[in-house]
Amino acid sequence: MLRQILRSTGPCVLIFAASPAAQTQPESQAPPKAMATIGKRELLRHATFLSCDDLQGRRTGSPGQAAAAEYIKNHFTKLGLEPLGDEVHGDANGSQLRSFLQLYPIQRTLLKASELRFGATKLKHGYAVLGARERNLDTRAKLQFVGLGRTQGARSDLAEAERLEGKIAVVLIKPPKGEIPAGLGIEQTSGMCFTVLRRIGRTARILGQRGAEAILFVQTEDKIGLSEELNYLALSPGKAMVTANFPDADPGLGNRMSKPGPGSVPTMVLSVAASKAVLRELAVKPGQVAEYFAGDRRMCAAKSDVDASLRLEIVHEGDARASNVVALLRGSDPELREQAIVYSAHMDHVGMRMDGEVFNGADDNASGAAGLLAIASAYAKERPRRSIIFLSVSGEELGLWGSQFYVDHATWPLDKIVANINTDGLGRSGCEAGPDEITVTPSYRHGNYSTVVRDAVGFARQLGVTFTSGDKYYTRSDHYHFAKKGIPVVFFCSGEHEDYHQVSDTVDKLDGAKMERMARLAFWTGWHVASTDTLP
Repeated sequence: MLRQILRSTGPCVLIFAASPAAQTQPESQAPPKAMATIGKRELLRHATFLSCDDLQGRRTGSPGQAAAAEYIKNHFTKLGLEPLGDEVHGDANGSQLRSFLQLYPIQRTLLKASELRFGATKLKHGYAVLGARERNLDTRAKLQFVGLGRTQGARSDLAEAERLEGKIAVVLIKPPKGEIPAGLGIEQTSGMCFTVLRRIGRTARILGQRGAEAILFVQTEDKIGLSEELNYLALSPGKAMVTANFPDADPGLGNRMSKPGPGSVPTMVLSVAASKAVLRELAVKPGQVAEYFAGDRRMCAAKSDVDASLRLEIVHEGDARASNVVALLRGSDPELREQAIVYSAHMDHVGMRMDGEVFNGADDNASGAAGLLAIASAYAKERPRRSIIFLSVSGEELGLWGSQFYVDHATWPLDKIVANINTDGLGRSGCEAGPDEITVTPSYRHGNYSTVVRDAVGFARQLGVTFTSGDKYYTRSDHYHFAKKGIPVVFFCSGEHEDYHQVSDTVDKLDGAKMERMARLAFWTGWHVASTDTLP
């Protein structure tokens, strides 16, 4: 994706220098002492835990996301912060007590049990189920290879009256023609995937009408990232489909799941590795498939006596919950402590791929969540005049659900929240931000540019950091719901990179020194708001 950023012939120009408003910087000030305690060692320790395989990608509402919330809650507890989540019960004096957790309602659809067997092979991973109506299927059948599943024309893969009762149809996914250019953006690859999925849907309906017990779509290669796209569109073992269940929630990615038609046949897409295992069982050779795709062969020879079984138990949970974690450090000024600055960062990521590989989300957003925890550690050592709220949200990846629910059910008066500082993706460099750069929104070009951002320019300069415009992300992370309420916001992130939403976003690639600079910048920016007489 292209970005518009002013550069000189040398290093990156501070883009805010072009704005007269940006030149009204407050006088340079010494950093707060506690800022120096924010270090890469603590940041990487938090990020390592949050992005570990055991948390299975921290999918919203999953056990892994709950484990991340527990880790964050325990950190806040050790720092002596006050819980500011849900009211839980009253004490002996009738006072309301709070939890660190703020729960919000979601709906989940998941594979309670699933297993695919064919020949001597048993798969527990490696497939995604399209369409997610509740069902409990346990069937035994023969595999039948049907090429591309064509039923009409001179190149039909099935005879005109051929039926598929007692058969699990195996259908090839034909790769796009030609070479796939390197470096395509997510929008481009998603468009290509949806073209493939529309073709899959049409083929599945036709083969279902022919009586197939189930349909397995197999792929010999995956250059367009279909397996990644199905992460948002389908069920797979350990991967629930999730939608928000509260008024006016943004459906976001939670509403992209493919919808089954009436009486639809169980339809699955297999990973490349699982697909190759099926084709081996059927004795379909790669060379034959290549000739078939090229039109040099009408149909690949395949065995017709391979036994298979498929078990799918799909259940729907209408009353599930996901969680935010909310903690409070009360300010030192008896009057100003009634006002608060909110630091926010999302803890969730996108779960596991259908082959069992974990989307660790080290940069997105274990790095930003680690920044939130390290910033909390620093504030616990030096209390500012105004209060500080530390808000770790979930549901960001699926539709900014946690932050939306928080501002709609705020545990601190919204009219007393004076600023929000949001962090996401602090640990990598890429085409949008180098090692000493960070993207920021709202920039001075944006209608909601504020003194919070303006002042951050000066603090960044003292830390050796320059800004690039991140205005294209203004509506894409959790600060947006605070901005919609009229609260001044600033969003710090490093933009997208080659590992964005890929299983390759791992902790070994994080730049601890950059995380340290960016977390210190966020701390200093919030400290200034929390300590001055005037409001932003």
